[in-house]
Amino acid sequence: MFEALKKYNFWDGKVKGCGFFRRSYLKKLKELDVTKTIITITGGRRVGKSFIVRQYIDFLINENKIKPKQIFYANLFIRELESLKDPKIFTEAIGLWKKRLKVDENKRKYIIIDEVQEIEQWEILINSLYEDFTTEYKVIITGSNSKLLSGELSSYIAGRSFSLKVFPLSYPEYLEFTQKSGSRETFIEYMKDGGMPEIVLAENSFAKNNLIATTIDSIIMRDIVLRHDIRNISLLKKIVDYFCSSPSDEISKNKVANILKDSGLKSSIHTVSDYIEYLKDSFLIHSCPVFSYKKNDILKSVPQKVYLNDHSFSMSNTGFKDLGKLLENIVYIELLRKGYKVQTLKIDDKEIDFIAEKETEKMYIQVAYTLGDIDSEAYNREFGNLLLIKDHFPKMVLALDDILYAPVKGVEHISVIDFLKN
Repeated sequence: MFEALKKYNFWDGKVKGCGFFRRSYLKKLKELDVTKTIITITGGRRVGKSFIVRQYIDFLINENKIKPKQIFYANLFIRELESLKDPKIFTEAIGLWKKRLKVDENKRKYIIIDEVQEIEQWEILINSLYEDFTTEYKVIITGSNSKLLSGELSSYIAGRSFSLKVFPLSYPEYLEFTQKSGSRETFIEYMKDGGMPEIVLAENSFAKNNLIATTIDSIIMRDIVLRHDIRNISLLKKIVDYFCSSPSDEISKNKVANILKDSGLKSSIHTVSDYIEYLKDSFLIHSCPVFSYKKNDILKSVPQKVYLNDHSFSMSNTGFKDLGKLLENIVYIELLRKGYKVQTLKIDDKEIDFIAEKETEKMYIQVAYTLGDIDSEAYNREFGNLLLIKDHFPKMVLALDDILYAPVKGVEHISVIDFLKN
């Protein structure tokens, strides 16, 4: 066992497999690494969680001057470390690490576990490490499920964990990753490529499409089917196909069930609801609640708009043609990435794409691929809807237009590229 641990750790001080440094996440990790509190890193498959933790190990060794032997790293997706999925064997491995390397018990020790959900009853193991008062462990865990901190774990370490969500590459990260300059052309490439590093690096469209399809399939099979013992896999895949072909659409459980029925697939509202929740938990989709000021709507079930975790998922079949909806998806994920709580607002038959709120900040956003002429339907719709809002918070129309119109009663027309870059 020790040789396998030695092979996949960095006790010689040389950290391999760091990849492209995601500085914003490293900054957040540094800020969270001030107490004994557990750090939980979550995010979808292939967004780069493993690279980020290895980058942080590199920071600990080379900048924070932590001795390499004080850091224990285990990636549970590596076959040679498969035995560590047994919590008893994992505990034995910790003891072996400390004994063979003569780890300094008087100094902080880092235990970093990639894909912690692979360990049986991992919640109990993590809680045990946290509660060990004879020494100090700083525990950092990653997982591909948004509910990592719900259920049993919340009762074991309530108030003892910081959470950090990892998203696909932002547009500025994409530019740095690909070493391209910011322009309309490179933004169109970003719209096609998405933000998952491995897919961005694929040399041709065939390879990209294959990686997108295998990523989606991996999420379906490993994060949903196996985890929840799904029997009707064809129904689940049909729902995934529907969401990938209609990002930014407003949906309800009834609507999805009816669409499936029309396709010859029978399903209950309960099953559809469960499957949608599983897709959200696995970071394949996100749902944005649709809010209404109408009194009669308050008691109704809240509809949702569905967005893809990475906009490349919309290319999984034949490519997505509605660039306005694709752009809306990109802006929504950027708002989440920046820590905003996001809702859609309905005012009678009018819609505001996003109300974004964070602490004392609030802004209203409309997204359009292009506005066209000043007397066009798109111009009047996007500006007109925002003019219905009478408060003093910022209001903006984001679009890919080369020429920007002057503000109208406080409503600004802003380049979506500039918004994403800032």
